[in-house]
Amino acid sequence: MPASKVDLLVVGGGIHGAAIARDAVGRRLKVLLAERDDYASLTSSASSKLAHGGLRYLEHMEFKLVRESLTERAGLLKTAPHLVSPLKFLLPIFDWQARSAWFVHTGLALYDLLSLGDGMPASGRLPQIEVDALPRLRQDHLKAVLHYHDAHADDARLTLSAALDARARGADIANRRAVTAIMPRENGYTVTISEQGQTKEIDARFVVNTAGPFVGDVDAMIPQGPSPQDIRLVRGSHIVLPMPEPAELCAYTLQDEGERIIFVIPWLEGHFLLIGTTDVPQGGDPNRTVCSPEEKAYLLAAYNRYFARAGGPATESDIAYDWAGLRTLHGSASESPSRLSREVTIETKTQGQGGFVSLVGGKLTTHRATAEQVLDHLQTLGLEMGPSWTKGIPTYGGTLDREALLGRVKEGPASVSPQTRRHWAFTYGDKIDDLFARIEKEPALAKEIVPGVPRAELEHAASVEDARTGEDFLLRRTKLRLVLDEAARETVEDWFAKI
Repeated sequence: MPASKVDLLVVGGGIHGAAIARDAVGRRLKVLLAERDDYASLTSSASSKLAHGGLRYLEHMEFKLVRESLTERAGLLKTAPHLVSPLKFLLPIFDWQARSAWFVHTGLALYDLLSLGDGMPASGRLPQIEVDALPRLRQDHLKAVLHYHDAHADDARLTLSAALDARARGADIANRRAVTAIMPRENGYTVTISEQGQTKEIDARFVVNTAGPFVGDVDAMIPQGPSPQDIRLVRGSHIVLPMPEPAELCAYTLQDEGERIIFVIPWLEGHFLLIGTTDVPQGGDPNRTVCSPEEKAYLLAAYNRYFARAGGPATESDIAYDWAGLRTLHGSASESPSRLSREVTIETKTQGQGGFVSLVGGKLTTHRATAEQVLDHLQTLGLEMGPSWTKGIPTYGGTLDREALLGRVKEGPASVSPQTRRHWAFTYGDKIDDLFARIEKEPALAKEIVPGVPRAELEHAASVEDARTGEDFLLRRTKLRLVLDEAARETVEDWFAKI
């Protein structure tokens, strides 16, 4: 069980909670993070898998948010190169769309301007010879195809990497650790946690609530706590289709008939197309968040409107997987979900020389900057700490660039297939050396439990990365849930059930 007294207790192990714990421990604070389920088990594993500036936010004049997002995108490409990689987007313009080619081109030029110096290629217009070669894009009424760059990101592993980095620096980090009560005391709070069938009380000077869709439930644990007004839960759903032949090499940004933007993204080494997202007000239990039949139909219709497949339009039977995540945003009930700001807001209640802080909003891309903002805010409330430090510092597994990682793939043990070594390189980053070391010490660990999954990887996930179930491993430590057959998935689930 954890220590009984900490400077900072973080409730929630999503991307913001993990990033705050990482920043805080690096500032010489005593930190505990409690996640009742698994890291990134809700919103932080249900995104569009992008580190992006938010091109559409330019229409809403949110220049500060876009600039910050582009700056953080550039940082992630350098500090987590195994998890974040450049991605070329094509933006087709048809004569039936509300946004004209010159309007979109102007927006892309501003996007370039706000991202100056980050090394990304400039936007532009795709030459007609390349437009003609696009395998499925419909050509009727097509006026132009523009291009720009953003980045793909593994959301769940970015979250896990922040949590593991925090642990490596001395923070007390755990999943399956639930906060069950928060009571005010002199200069802080007494927090009751439940872990492995035991309960313990922790004295925390400050508590930070990063519970995402459950932020209101955690706020309600304390008398007269912060009560953020106008919280909106907005559902963003995605569907996944098998990649048609020939494969798409670029992502697409599609405009629907309203203000929505829909992404079509090559995913998982080009095996799939990820299509999303929606903006739908969510009611009811956040634990029951699913992609509705209406959302599936909407996303399929958008895809089919832009693309013609040899086998006919994509239908619901083609969907290989789907998910939905909840964004916790500020805004009145009358506002369109698409117009709600993604800016983060911080609500505070002081308690003597301590306090309670709730976080609403924020983006995956800007998680590092948001964590820094929260820690700086706590500093203004009297919590003594070291200076900010995370900008430009590699995250857990992030010390090798992509070229060096490809070198590790070639150097790995022959008993592990090249495909598996590549998967390890761009999942675990420099921690691939730990997997190789396990096999060097015990060669039998190279034996595959199921195709493409040596026992060494399962043991690493369980002993180092806190994976406790097959779902933890298949959906969040990896994305193998989508590529393994049912029998293989059951074998992995049985392996975790026995540990």
